[in-house]
Amino acid sequence: MALDDPRFQSAPWTLRGEAIVGLKLVRSDVARQFVPADAKVVCVWPGRTLAILYLCKYWESPVGSYHEVIVAPALVWRKGRLGFWISHIGVDHATSIAAGRAIWALPKEPVSMEWIAGRARASGSGLNAQALFEPPRRSIRLPFAGVAMSKYRKDESWFAARGSARVAFARASVELGGDPGLGQLGFVGTMSVVVCEQMKIKIGRPHR
Repeated sequence: MALDDPRFQSAPWTLRGEAIVGLKLVRSDVARQFVPADAKVVCVWPGRTLAILYLCKYWESPVGSYHEVIVAPALVWRKGRLGFWISHIGVDHATSIAAGRAIWALPKEPVSMEWIAGRARASGSGLNAQALFEPPRRSIRLPFAGVAMSKYRKDESWFAARGSARVAFARASVELGGDPGLGQLGFVGTMSVVVCEQMKIKIGRPHR
């Protein structure tokens, strides 16, 4: 893998921006179709795993500003480690796509994205997502941390992400579609989302 590519720095990366995060309890048999055969879908509720829809705008990163949308359909146990499996990730920045594939084995694909107050929208060949929401008036700064796993072609990795943001809950009209089955994850209609402002996040070094 081209970890020393002159177009981008190696991990870790520190990014600043804002994000909208949707969390959904999803039937494990629905999530199963999006994770590797050797991964165990972890249920956080009887018969249900936890899925994540993440839309973000980074105004500061090692490759400049860009937008991103991520679908993590399940919490999984794989090769002795617990983490969220990233099945789909769309980006509107060519260098970020190259870096994500080369460093973290993320299956990044190009999408068109727009981000204005109260609306985030992504459109690509296999991934379409949208969130319309009322920007919250109050928020509180909180830390966050997690582990993600991904695969791009024959390469795979797991890595940690941690940071902090001013967070608040909001009601949003959400849509997710594209590749067959994505709509079954249930990110559609009105739901609660987490709005993250003044976010600083560190994406750690990949492990294989």
